[in-house]
Amino acid sequence: MTDALTRSKVVRHVLISSLSNYIGKFINLATWFILTPFILKQLGEAIYGLWTLVSSVVAYGYLLDFGITEAVTKYVAEYRTRGEGERASDIIATGLWTNAGVGLLIILASMLLAPLFTGVFDIPPAKQEMALLLFRLAGATVGISLPCATTTAVLRGLQRFDLINLTVVTATLSTAAGTILVLFLGAGVVGLAYVGLVTTLLVQVMSIWFVYRIAPELRYGRLALDSSHLKVLFTYSSSLFIMNLGGYLESKSDELVIGRFLPISAVTPYSLARRLSTLPQMITEQFLTLLLPMASELNAKEDRAQLRSLYVVSTRVTLAIFLSMSMALIVLVKPLLNAWVGADYVSYSSLVVVLVLASLIDTSTWPAGFVLQGIARHAPLAAMTIGSGIANITLSILLVSRFGLLGVALGTLIPTTIVCLGFVIPYAMRVIGTSAREMYAKVLWPSAFPLIPMSIVMIILREILHPASLIMILTIAGLGPLVYLVVYLRIEVNEFERTVVNKIVKESVARVRFYSKPAERG
Repeated sequence: MTDALTRSKVVRHVLISSLSNYIGKFINLATWFILTPFILKQLGEAIYGLWTLVSSVVAYGYLLDFGITEAVTKYVAEYRTRGEGERASDIIATGLWTNAGVGLLIILASMLLAPLFTGVFDIPPAKQEMALLLFRLAGATVGISLPCATTTAVLRGLQRFDLINLTVVTATLSTAAGTILVLFLGAGVVGLAYVGLVTTLLVQVMSIWFVYRIAPELRYGRLALDSSHLKVLFTYSSSLFIMNLGGYLESKSDELVIGRFLPISAVTPYSLARRLSTLPQMITEQFLTLLLPMASELNAKEDRAQLRSLYVVSTRVTLAIFLSMSMALIVLVKPLLNAWVGADYVSYSSLVVVLVLASLIDTSTWPAGFVLQGIARHAPLAAMTIGSGIANITLSILLVSRFGLLGVALGTLIPTTIVCLGFVIPYAMRVIGTSAREMYAKVLWPSAFPLIPMSIVMIILREILHPASLIMILTIAGLGPLVYLVVYLRIEVNEFERTVVNKIVKESVARVRFYSKPAERG
């Protein structure tokens, strides 16, 4: 009875939190998808590439968080589970003011180091002044974002993903409105930089207010910086910093290589292809954000069986979501590029396919990473990730001169495949206690088999209908994952997913019946 009750609570928590995450993410993705052609047309390929390059370089400033925000999430979840509210408050205060100090240093550094940016990359003389201003504004945004991220980390530790996503939706819609306004007023890419800065401050105000409302006992914002708690944070987060550095070398270095060895305008098609290829990852990520605080709670309760089950089920669901989305993208990539940003970009469809494969392999290890972080066994992942990142940037530099943009994409795929499949997954299986047979029977086969009927249906529809409009493309793209879902849920081992879907259907039907009988309620 207790196990059934616990399972019901887990299902309900996963359901509510995941739905909240997906609502926020779909609004974000839809806004980005709609605005991208407009921004590209207003700025032009060269300026869009410059802005992407600036953002990629300055984004390395986020690494100076040193993994503290993830540590705050872990310890807020863990200490609250144990009833140690005072320790949670001390950890939050230490993390907040440490990030605030580092953020101030980033702002100052961006002011001083901006001339190096125009010296390293081949920025045309006419655009150098603009590049300097963009670099400084982007640096200020990163510096302000670091302490702001601590607030989100607290909400994540409290598992209030509904509030996090409310701030995300607010930021997305505010950014969209500001983007349209500044571009119509002729403020250009500099106006976009100011919009990002203002939106960051707006989200911070909202997040702080939410923390005060739902957890006033945490005394968020109090002045405190305890060296003992700082040691706790850095002991946990030091390996996360190395992992994040490796991740940045994998995901942020490609644009830097292109900007250094190819014309700035070449950054634009690669950035569009990379952003498109990460759509399945961004959708999958909304489910994965739940894992770290859940794993921390289970670790605090010393429930190893539930931890193992969490890893197996989360990996299967991760693959299922990603594979269904990525197959739809691969089948429809050419008509999608044509309808979205124009025929000139259709030739870059191979970039999308290669980057989707790299993203798939990388994302398949995320459940392992979150669970291992939750039980503080993630340190060896740091060496694996940094090795992959260094190999990525090295291969990209070696291949870019011969294969161009495709060489940069291959420089991402090859090391990601070797490190993730050869090192990360075997290590996670050994620590968490799963076997290769169990992973095949309960993860790989149940998530891969539904791709067969899905891909057949989608290819037939593509060849018969020859979709050219975004509406037709998105309709086919929606039908494919639906076929996948129907087949997936019929596989016996996917019991957890059937429970979640049944719960969604029952609650949806109950709500429809409730709202369809206003007279009876009166």
